[in-house]
Amino acid sequence: MNYFLTFKEKNQSGFSLIELLIAMTIISIFILGTAQLTLHSIHLKCKSDCLVRAAELASTTLEHFKSLPYDSLELEDAQYEEIIEDERLNHLFFRGWTVRRVSSSMKRIEVDCFAKNHPRKRMRAALLLSRELGF
Repeated sequence: MNYFLTFKEKNQSGFSLIELLIAMTIISIFILGTAQLTLHSIHLKCKSDCLVRAAELASTTLEHFKSLPYDSLELEDAQYEEIIEDERLNHLFFRGWTVRRVSSSMKRIEVDCFAKNHPRKRMRAALLLSRELGF
C-alpha cells in the first residue's frame, strides 16, 4: 500500500508536456495580439501627428494672411504651392493656397495642406478677407 501512494504522488507532481504546450500556445497568442495592437497604435499615432502638423501649417498660413493689409501683393489672385520638410516628424508636407477676389471688397484664401505619405489626410481651410470690415 505504501508503494501505491508513492507511485501516485510521482505521477501527479509537475506538468505534462501537453499542458505545457497548451499554456505556451495561449501565452504566445496573447503576446502576438498585444504586439499587433501596439504596431497598429503606433501607425495611427503617426497619421494623427501628420494631420495635426498639417493643421498647424494651414493655421500658420492663414494667420500670416490675416496680418497682411488688404492691398498687399501677396494677396493678389494667384495659386501658390510649396513643399515643407518637417525635421521633427521626418516627413515632407505639401502646402498650397489659392487667393481669389470674390468681389471688389472681398478676397477668399483657401489653404490645402497634407503630408506627402498621407495624401488622403488633408487639412483644408478657407479665410475671407473684407476691405470694409478690416479682417
